[in-house]
This record gives sequence, C-alpha cells and structure tokens, in this order.
Amino acid sequence: MSKEVIHPGLSLDKLLNERNLSQRDLASRINIAHSLLNSILKGSRNINVNIAIALESAGFKTANHWLTKQMEYNLELAQKDEGVIKKKKAIKIWNEMEQMVPLSYLKRQSSEINSSDDIKKIYEIYDVKDFFELKNRIKNFSPTYFRKSSKFVENKNNVLAWSLLAEYRLKNERVKKFCRHNESNLIKELNKCFYNNDNVINKSKRILNKYGIKFIILDRPSQTPVDGKSFMSNDNPAIALSLKYKRLDNFAFTLFHEIGHIFEHLTNPNKPEYREAQFFVNSSSNTEIVEFEADKYATKNLIDVDLFNDFIVMNDEYSDESIIRFSNENKVHPGIVRGRVCYLHNEYYRKRSSITLLNKLKVD
Repeated sequence: MSKEVIHPGLSLDKLLNERNLSQRDLASRINIAHSLLNSILKGSRNINVNIAIALESAGFKTANHWLTKQMEYNLELAQKDEGVIKKKKAIKIWNEMEQMVPLSYLKRQSSEINSSDDIKKIYEIYDVKDFFELKNRIKNFSPTYFRKSSKFVENKNNVLAWSLLAEYRLKNERVKKFCRHNESNLIKELNKCFYNNDNVINKSKRILNKYGIKFIILDRPSQTPVDGKSFMSNDNPAIALSLKYKRLDNFAFTLFHEIGHIFEHLTNPNKPEYREAQFFVNSSSNTEIVEFEADKYATKNLIDVDLFNDFIVMNDEYSDESIIRFSNENKVHPGIVRGRVCYLHNEYYRKRSSITLLNKLKVD
C-alpha cells in the first residue's frame, strides 16, 4: 500500500493526541462504544456515515473529509487485493471478447455463461487455454467446407462461434459405432420418417444415433447464414443443422446433403484428405466439387431419379393432385416432391398450393 494513503482512524488518533483527548472521552461525545472507536483508531474498522457525521458535530473536521479518506483507503486496499485484480483482468478480457465473440448468443445458448466470471467456459467451447490462443483461433479461422446460404452477409466470428458450439455440444455425446455398410438402411428409415412427417426432428435424431451419427439442431447468431455442418466428432460423424426454415423439404434436403458429406467425403476410405474437413460454400473449385457431390447425393436419395423423371415427362402442369398421387404411390412426402418441382421450375414457388401447409415441419 502506498505511503500517502493511510486509514483515517490513524489520522483521528493523531488529532486526539494533539488535543489531549482520551479515547473514552471521544467515544462518549459521539455516542459509540469505546471498543468500536479503539478498532477505528487502530485501522481495523471503517468510519461509516453516522460516525463521520458525529465526528463533524464534535468538531473533528467535516463528515465529507472522513468519508473521502475512508473511501480512498478502501479503494487503495482493494486495488492490491488478489481477487479484485483477478476480477479487473477478467472484465478487461470480457470487454475485448465482445469485439470477437458473440457473447449475447452464447449467453442465450448456455446457462453457464453470464458474465466475466465465466470466461473459462468460453475458452472451453473454443478449445483454447487463454485469451491469446482465443484471438489466434478467431484470426486464423477460414470458413471453408461449410454449407451456407449465399444470399446473406456472413460474420466469420459468429460462424465460428456457431460451429464450435455445435462441436462442443456433441463432443461427449455417446452413440453407437458408425458403419458405412448401414447406409441404405439409414436412408430408408429417414425417408419413411419424412413421409410420415411426425415429430421429425426427434425421430431423425434417434435414427441417426442408431446408425452412429451424432446430431444436433442449433440456433444461429445473427449474420450466420449457415444451413448445416458435418464433421467428425471423435470417431463418429456428426451433423449440426440451424433449422433456418421450418419446412420439411428444406430440412430433409439439408440433412441428406450433410449425410452426403459423411459418406462421400468424411468417411470415404478413398478420400482420406476429407477426414478432418468441415463443410462451407466458397468460390474454390474443390469446394464446388464437394458441394455438388453432396447435393447430388441428397437429390438421388430423397426421390428415386428414374421415378421422378417419369413424373416430369408425364406432367406438363404440376397440380397438387398429381404431386400427391406421385407421393402416395412412391411413399415420398408431397412437400419434398413439390420442393423438387419448384427447384426445377421456380415459377411454381409463387403458385398457391394446399401442399404448403402439409410441408410444415412437424417437430412434436
């Protein structure tokens, strides 16, 4: 503690000696216990508002003087306190984090993140040891091999936060061992789930987990045009979707797109270079290739290509009746069929259709 700042009780004790006044006399004048005054004069108890006013009334300087000296002493003392020093450092880091990390988003997503006391949880999510590593991880992040919408401006820091939170949430999830040989059964069960459109998200998760694929729906922060992500989580492939649209056709296609990445890239023994990849659309030719392959996978596995081509040939106008008839005959949800029609012929998005209501994703 600096020499200039001393406990005000020591100054009061000096005044008593100068006036030849005993502690008991002063205690009696200001109507406090002698033991309390003795502690103040020794610097072990504080001068509060009432005592400061009483001292002023007894002719010992102003109340403002004593309260100011007490505040200066307490502030100096606090500045040296290890707990306060640690708190100051945490608050400073937290303030700097706000420029790089979407803290409000992480607060909404985790009850364990509320204030600067929870910085370690941020480090845990970002898989770093300290603020230096955090800054480097954010600085070096390149959004490659992710599926995202191309219509919106992205904030790379927010994209990274969504991505890492998805990894963190799935890291310790336990599912069965993944086996590529179960691909056809997985696709068959998911398509049946889509056709029934009942509690689709929970049932899809159970099916995916059954075949060794981790799965999560995770809301996005602002400026994060991410539809989904596929990656390896320990020894299991994993999928995170943002559920940007509450439509069955969008959910089904995006999920199958990411499943395509799993079988075509992440676990493909002939393409070991993709084992540690994380999937985002950008302008590189390599990314365009893998995204094209994943889209092709989703297209052929949601609706049999030959059956759909026959449907196209037989229909000049894609009425709701013809779509529903094809849907019932081939056990493909009409929302998925109409979604394919609209993708091929954009003008059908603008036409009124009873299938729009059927295409609403039923989550429970």
